[in-house]
Amino acid sequence: MVSHQILITFVTASALGVFLMLTAHRFKISAIVLLLLGGILVGPEFLGLVQPDVLGMGLNAIISLSVGLILFEGGLTLDVNGYKQVSREIWGVLTKGVIVTWGISTIALRWLFDFDWVFCLLAASLIIVTGPTVVGPLLQRIRVKKKLHQILYWEGVLIDPIGVFIALLCYEWILSAGTPEAYMNFFSRILVGTVLGVLFGLLIFIILRAKLVPDEKVNFFILTSAMLNFMIADSLVTESGLLSVTLAGFLLGYKRPPQLSRIVSYKVELKDFLIGLLFILLAANLTLSNFLNYGWGLMVIVAIVMFVVRPINIFLSTWNSQLSIKEKLFLSWIAPRGIVAASMASLFAFNLQKRGFADAYFLETFAYAVIVGTVVFQGFSAGLVGKILGVLQPKPEDWVIIGAHKLARSVAHFIQEQGHSVVLLDTNPREVQLAKREGLTAISDNAMSIELQSHVELFEIGNVLAITENQDLNHLVCQRWKKELGKVNLYYWESEQPRNLQQQEGLLVGTAIWTWLDIQTILSQSLAYKQLITCTSTRKIEEQSTASQSLMVFHNQQLLPFLPASKKGEAVFLSYESIYSKQVGPTKKEWIIFSQESTLEELYNQMLGTLKVDFPELDQPELVRELISRERQFSSLLGHGIALPHLHTQGVEESILSIAKVDPPIPCKQTGLNIELVFLVLSPEGDPAKHLKQISKIAKFIMKKPNREAFMKVTEAQGLYQVIEEGDQSFLQARS
Repeated sequence: MVSHQILITFVTASALGVFLMLTAHRFKISAIVLLLLGGILVGPEFLGLVQPDVLGMGLNAIISLSVGLILFEGGLTLDVNGYKQVSREIWGVLTKGVIVTWGISTIALRWLFDFDWVFCLLAASLIIVTGPTVVGPLLQRIRVKKKLHQILYWEGVLIDPIGVFIALLCYEWILSAGTPEAYMNFFSRILVGTVLGVLFGLLIFIILRAKLVPDEKVNFFILTSAMLNFMIADSLVTESGLLSVTLAGFLLGYKRPPQLSRIVSYKVELKDFLIGLLFILLAANLTLSNFLNYGWGLMVIVAIVMFVVRPINIFLSTWNSQLSIKEKLFLSWIAPRGIVAASMASLFAFNLQKRGFADAYFLETFAYAVIVGTVVFQGFSAGLVGKILGVLQPKPEDWVIIGAHKLARSVAHFIQEQGHSVVLLDTNPREVQLAKREGLTAISDNAMSIELQSHVELFEIGNVLAITENQDLNHLVCQRWKKELGKVNLYYWESEQPRNLQQQEGLLVGTAIWTWLDIQTILSQSLAYKQLITCTSTRKIEEQSTASQSLMVFHNQQLLPFLPASKKGEAVFLSYESIYSKQVGPTKKEWIIFSQESTLEELYNQMLGTLKVDFPELDQPELVRELISRERQFSSLLGHGIALPHLHTQGVEESILSIAKVDPPIPCKQTGLNIELVFLVLSPEGDPAKHLKQISKIAKFIMKKPNREAFMKVTEAQGLYQVIEEGDQSFLQARS
């Protein structure tokens, strides 16, 4: 019967915790309120489905280990750069604000309840932290001005490790107070916890850096290592496990091993599960009569924390800052406590009660009272208070661009130049790094799965521009971000090529843009020739002769990825300029061949031989050597079996083009792929810009799928000529 009740308790707590966490995420509200109410409802005082007492000493193990893993995950996400980049106001909150909150709360607790000073210090340390898990949904819902948004968000993220460390030190101190031997225990806990935490953190980092653990097994390894660290530390010196595992997480987060993003993604999911399970168990274990036993004193201390301590904290921390009085008042109103405060309070109360501390459960009662007061009272009134104080953002105007390639970066620079904020989002770390080097804000993550509330840069997004090379992905991104952000401007790139969208029409959201633009081709050109031409100009809208060349327009303080409906007045344009010219060098039938040569050297000799008939001054052996030398350094293979070798030479006065279809294909030693189609361009020396334009035109032509497929189907030279003749007359300038 007992085992059956244990099963019911554990499974009910787990399932209800996950369900309530998902519900909170779906409706963008704080999970802590739902978890608290849900835990109390299924606990012994109401439905009785969850009976924490049946777990016995196992409850302590579950709480301790869960809190340890939650703190370990918090350490992993420690943002050291965040401390370096935050404003003076945030530094004030993290330094002077911490001292104010801790100190005044301690004095108030001593005055109201006459507890021992050390106990008051411990209780006050629990409410130092706010929490990103409660601040994030709140900020997404009310959308305050950007500066206030940044302060509240970074306070929640960065104050966690500070508050946790202070609380752990106070906890260790109160366990050790009394005798010289007890003080030795305190220092031994600190020593063992610190040494083991550092050792485990370094050891895990070394193993990960050496790639001794397969990538698919990294998460299991990390989870086991964290639990092993906690167990060994707690076995050597009781109550040292929390400090040890927290420091191990901090060190690992600071060292940032290559697998950190994978680890954090897994640990975030594990943390959410543990929070749901833990909070249901803790809420079910609450004794509601304790809240009544402390009576008016408990209500007064919560009021002091909310209406005295927080305002003093903010006004002292932001002294001589540029914040207005109304902005400071709003910051004074918002300081919701969350999961960390609740879990640590319950753990400390549980352990201290076992050690005979008569008032141990005051920690839990006090922390939960502050949580309810701040989350419920401040959370539900934040929008109204923000409106009264005039600190709400009328309409979010920031941009997020899905894709960080060259074109996306050009658009992002234009948006920034017009005074708007923009974030680039891409799964390609190289592109993200290039964007950051150019001074842009960029995130390496998946637009289909990124947690928006985990990135402060995405809290004020009002415009989504999906311009990846994958058209279907652009559609899916718009659908997903519509669900996440609600009222937001959605734009997606889609080619003008015919597509069977009838079945998708009911799912498409947003506005199609730049349908005239072949992103795949211009990006392949940009990669091959290190150039992408965009230009910014100011002129009257009615003078914009070719609307299809406009990427972005800034008109009447509004940014649009198309021409505005009102085609009057002056505007700033970002335009795309094709890097190819329609005046492509000449070719003729004799220079288009079908070849059976087996090596590139033989093929180049054959192609140059056809050209030498008309251009006898060509140094054929030297050109072959130079082509082969270049091929060894950097393959001319563009992809799809197509190669585009090109040279400057003295033997021609204008660009000329030779084309060869190879059967059987020639293997490319540099890439391991086959070459089936070769376009050889020779241009005169002294005009590299024209040479670049000409090979770019050729690249655009051959990278079009219909042309490419037509080339691959033909089996003789005449067919190759017909493909070009039918596909693009600009290739053919007949020569006598």
